[in-house]
Amino acid sequence: MRLRKVFYLALFVVFFLWLHFWLRSWIIETESYTVICNHGWSLNIPLPKWFAPVIFGVSLLLIRQWWKETSLSLEWPWLLIISGGGSNFLERTRFGCITDYITLPFLPVFNIADVLLTIGTLCIIIRWSRNTIKN
Repeated sequence: MRLRKVFYLALFVVFFLWLHFWLRSWIIETESYTVICNHGWSLNIPLPKWFAPVIFGVSLLLIRQWWKETSLSLEWPWLLIISGGGSNFLERTRFGCITDYITLPFLPVFNIADVLLTIGTLCIIIRWSRNTIKN
């Protein structure tokens, strides 16, 4: 059971990383989108140097929480967060910034990894709030 869980995680993460970096390359090559090289955090807020170990620690906690889940319906929000965060981390490590390219009115420019992070986080918050109300 655990081996299958790790296989699904790896498959999901590898597929998402491929999709993210393929989209990034395609958008940069077409030059028909607004592309911003985000050197900071969300909304281009500067990141202090000491924050990298904190992000690494939080990532380990997220993976631990995902490991404790018992069914796919409970696991997938964690997979979204792990994949989106991992993608942004790899992009920042490889290119020195995160490329944001999706533009919507009244929102800052963002990328597909930000969408996964947001959806995963909202799903977990909704689930926790429902569990709190039931208890």
